[in-house]
Parts: sequence; structure tokens; C-alpha cells
Amino acid sequence: MKKTILLLFLSTNLAISQGLSGVENFILASENDKDLLANNYFNPLFRSMQISMNEGWARSAKTHKKLGFDITFFASGILIPEGHKVFSTSGFEGIVANSPTSPTIFGDESNSEYIVNFFSEEQGASLSTSFQSPDGYSSILSSERLVLPNVQAALGLPFKSEIIVRYMPKVSFKGAEFTSFGVGLKHSISQYFRLSKVTPFNLSVLLSTAKMVGDYPLAESSQISGDNQSIDLDLSSSTFGLIGSADLKVVSLYASVSQVLSKSSFKVNGTYNINYFINPGNIPIELDVVDPIDMSSKMNYLRKNIGLSLNFPLLKFFVDYSIQDFNTINTGLSFSIR
Repeated sequence: MKKTILLLFLSTNLAISQGLSGVENFILASENDKDLLANNYFNPLFRSMQISMNEGWARSAKTHKKLGFDITFFASGILIPEGHKVFSTSGFEGIVANSPTSPTIFGDESNSEYIVNFFSEEQGASLSTSFQSPDGYSSILSSERLVLPNVQAALGLPFKSEIIVRYMPKVSFKGAEFTSFGVGLKHSISQYFRLSKVTPFNLSVLLSTAKMVGDYPLAESSQISGDNQSIDLDLSSSTFGLIGSADLKVVSLYASVSQVLSKSSFKVNGTYNINYFINPGNIPIELDVVDPIDMSSKMNYLRKNIGLSLNFPLLKFFVDYSIQDFNTINTGLSFSIR
């Protein structure tokens, strides 16, 4: 199970690192267009990763007894809508493409060439260039779903509460480095109504927050000369909601609803020596651009989840389904005591 999780994690990082290796071409566009290009290409992946950070926090509203614990391994299969595999090449202020659409990182190979033409106030002239849109990586990232692994542990606290921690040590792969961590808190509110005393039903409030950070040096893969070229990625997500469950001896049925707030930050850092042509006259010119991309985005949505857990001594198998921005299937196993 640990080997499978590691392979899934590395295959995802391979696609990310390969996708990042062509993104420096986006900085050839105008100030507004380059951020829009980067957002269109990477946003479906960032959304998927943020969604995975909200999955699998609990499989029952019932809390561990004091110092009871579990260790859980699971994977989230995030279903990628067709509309997020390509993006429209219209709507840019200084770009004309030879194709009406280009692939996102979840798409196929690209045949889109961008012709860039915009007025530079700094140069007092129109600048032009061209570049090829980066390919999608559907051969590595499944064209239908993205599978992201998670490992976490939970510990029973006093007052029918439970703390949940997940952590992925820094992983280096193809030059990219990623690490993720998160913490959750579950607290029984059915205890205040004596609900669990007379019925198998439990109700708890669940809070969680998680973060993923990564960086990728562009020095070896960049097609544009310069200094200290790198990409920084920072994703975070927090949830607040309720989970209810019917906990029988060998099976638990559970459902939850939660409000999700996610943030992402994507930066292309360093100095880039960019070649343009001044028009009219088609005169070549080289410009130095520093820290060309700094974009951020937010998501705020409602997540609904329903699932089933099969309970055996010390071991639980579970599967559940989340309805949200990108619907998600989660499955895994948990080693549990008390």
C-alpha cells in the first residue's frame, strides 16, 4: 500500500514537473495575458490538488476513545470534467492563436502556436514574438481522473474529541520538490443530546486545514536564458462542516456536508532575457524581465459526501463519493484501535 501511494505521488509530480518545464514561454505574452495563460493551463490541476486536500478526513462521526488511534491510507480519484481539458484561445488582449483551443495540463499534445503582439509603454513601441503552447500530459495524468494519495493518523482526545494529522515529507522528483501537511479536529455533538446512547447514530462537527508547497528550478529546462529562475507553488484549503453516521457492528454509513475555502499562489521568479521584435521594422531587441508571474486565486464552495465503511477488528475498508466542483471517489483502509 505504501509503495502504491509513493508511485501515485511520483507520477503526479512527474506530470507537474514536465508541465512546469514549458511554462516559462507564457512570460513572452503581455502583462495581463501571461497570468491568464498560466491560470488557464494550470488551474484544473491546482483545483484538483486542493480538492484532494479536503478528502478523507473522517469515515464516521464517532470519535475515538481517549488515546485510541488509527492510521489511514487512502487515494482520491478526482473526476476531471471535459471542459477542463482545454481552454479557449480567444479573449487575450495581445495573442492570436492558430487554434480555437489549447490543452490544459490534463489535455493532449498541443498544436497551438501563439502570435504575440502588444504595445510596451516602457519601450514606447509594439513588440512581437511567437511560441508554442505547452503540451498536456494526459498520458501521465489520466484524461478522466487524477489519483492523489494521502496518509494520516488520528488520536482520541478528552471530551469526545479527536485530532487528525496528515503529513507528506518533502519529495524531490525531476527537480521539483513538494511537501504537504494538514490538521483536523472532530468533536462529537451527539453527546449533548444523548443520541449515541440510545441509537447507533452519531453526529460531529469537523474542521480541517491543509497546505501544500512546492518549488521547481527552471535553470536546466528553461528555453530562456537568465538567472535564479524558479517556480513557487503554495496551495491551502480549509473546511468546516458536519458529519453524521450510523455505526453498526460491521458497517458504518456516513454522510457529511462542509463549506470549503481554498487559496492558491503561483509565482515564476528570476530574471529572463526575452527576445522580441520592434514593429514596424521587425527590429530585434532583448529585454530583461524580473519575477514575471505572480498570480493567486480563491475557491469557495459546498462539499457533500456519502460513504460506506466495513469494520473488522483493527481494520476498516471504506469507499465514499464527494459532490463538489470536481466530483471525487475516495477509497482506502484504516488500522484502528479503540
